[in-house]
Amino acid sequence: MRNLPDPTKAHGAWVFLGLAVLAGVLTATGRGVLPALLAGLAFAGVFLASSGLSLRGSRRIRRVLTGTALAGGAAGSALFSGADPAFLSHALVAIFPAALSGWFALREGVRFQLAWGFAVPALLVAAPSAACAGGVAPLRAWLLALSLFPFFFYRTWVVDRRLRENRGWSRNELRRLGLREALLALLWTLASVGAIHLIP
Repeated sequence: MRNLPDPTKAHGAWVFLGLAVLAGVLTATGRGVLPALLAGLAFAGVFLASSGLSLRGSRRIRRVLTGTALAGGAAGSALFSGADPAFLSHALVAIFPAALSGWFALREGVRFQLAWGFAVPALLVAAPSAACAGGVAPLRAWLLALSLFPFFFYRTWVVDRRLRENRGWSRNELRRLGLREALLALLWTLASVGAIHLIP
């Protein structure tokens, strides 16, 4: 078994989570943008709380409590602002891939393909959860997630392969690579949102 690195230090995870929430917010109809945004913030709180499992001692306790408070406060605020309560059940779908991702990371390391392979869909569940909170029908909300997944998974695989092939990356090269991938992911996210809005 390996020590699990702090997931909050993985910039790509925050990019994927942020774009998933953005997709849900931009797709929101009926109940509005605020409930969708708060639901996405609750999802971020869960991610923050679960990342505490990688820490030890008082740092673990503080991280778990902070994330839990954020998740609970944001979820409660989302419900108070009129969110569809079904967004909570949508978010629970992330438990299965997140648990598998953590298990593979502990056994084989975070660079193991099945570790990041399950992490991607776990983060992208934030999109249908936020969209549902904003009033989007379940089928349309999950079509949004399905439209995001292939591209995000493929780009993660491409980056992982490039990092394995060349281990001599400088900090500036890694930053440029990260910014390029973030831009590509943003463009795909906006295209996916546009496609969802075109569905009658």
